Amino acid sequence: MARLPSRTYSDTAAASTLLELKKGAKEAAGEFVWQHVDRFYCIAFIGTMDPDAAEQITVDAFRNVIAAVRNVNPKQFSQGGVWEWLSDFIVDAVASYHEQNPKDSSGPITDPTADGSSQMDWETTVILGTARVKRCITTLPPEQKQVFILRHQLNLSFDQVAVVLNEDPKNVMAWLHRARVQVVKCLGRG
Repeated sequence: MARLPSRTYSDTAAASTLLELKKGAKEAAGEFVWQHVDRFYCIAFIGTMDPDAAEQITVDAFRNVIAAVRNVNPKQFSQGGVWEWLSDFIVDAVASYHEQNPKDSSGPITDPTADGSSQMDWETTVILGTARVKRCITTLPPEQKQVFILRHQLNLSFDQVAVVLNEDPKNVMAWLHRARVQVVKCLGRG
């Protein structure tokens, strides 16, 4: 996965590109897509696990963004918040995919309080460094890894993660808490 630009850079660049796009600059559309395509595709792929579907979802989400730009005031993003606005487009596109392609069955509801993981102090682990955290993420089970990446690397809200994965929010909460526990245990081993 490509490295994502810093949040400050992303918000500043996206806000200025939105302003240019609203003014009608054609090259601004390409710049805007370039700034966000990796993140959109990654979310769509994690939500579908199908490269073709993820590609189509990404295209559909960008079409909706470009259409919505006409009605948005780019100045509202001068202090940040571009991703919060944009993320709804890709999450909605993935949700539409899930509506058209329902899952066969839902797994059991997982209780995050059963193993104490709901009491996790996640913020203290961030201080230990992202390289070590990323190494620990690779050891997680698939569903925990997906939840962790969507929440902490792709900056989706908890509710958005549940929509993208088309899972019961209780399962998503449990997976996220257990992923955090496993990462902390891994970090403790060095």
